[in-house]
Amino acid sequence: MTALLDRAPLGVAVRVTRIDWNAISVDEGRRLREFGLMEGCEIVPLHRGSLFSRDPLALTIGRMKIIIRSRQAAAIEVEPAAA
Repeated sequence: MTALLDRAPLGVAVRVTRIDWNAISVDEGRRLREFGLMEGCEIVPLHRGSLFSRDPLALTIGRMKIIIRSRQAAAIEVEPAAA
């Protein structure tokens, strides 16, 4: 069962199944690839913006913590990571 990263539960490891590279700019795509965010990687959504906003989204990729915008997260499909 796949879902979009912007709706994934916090604190639960997920695996990236697909990224709609056309939905984000070339520079944003390059930045995400440099951080290692690509199909097949495992990530953990940590927390979302403020009380009134879902933007931005903090997540871990390996040992690194990064922040992405909700619209970028909406272009990323994920599934539960294998236990």
